[in-house]
Amino acid sequence: MDSGTLSDASVDAFVRERFVAVRIEKEHQGAVFEGLKITDFPSTILLRADKTEVARLPGYLGPQEFMEKLRAATGKN
Repeated sequence: MDSGTLSDASVDAFVRERFVAVRIEKEHQGAVFEGLKITDFPSTILLRADKTEVARLPGYLGPQEFMEKLRAATGKN
């Protein structure tokens, strides 16, 4: 995702504008990783400030599909 989807300029701008992006790595944040019940790699999980899950986007998604799913999950265009 880093070298494809997340490095796409439109994806990067959309994410920076609307989200607080946090990378969780199992090797370093095992408890958080397990608490979120992450089973697919990579996974994008959208959470509200109160930790309520809004959406889970499992697996690799290309830039266009990733943006479509983020917009659908958040109701943002």
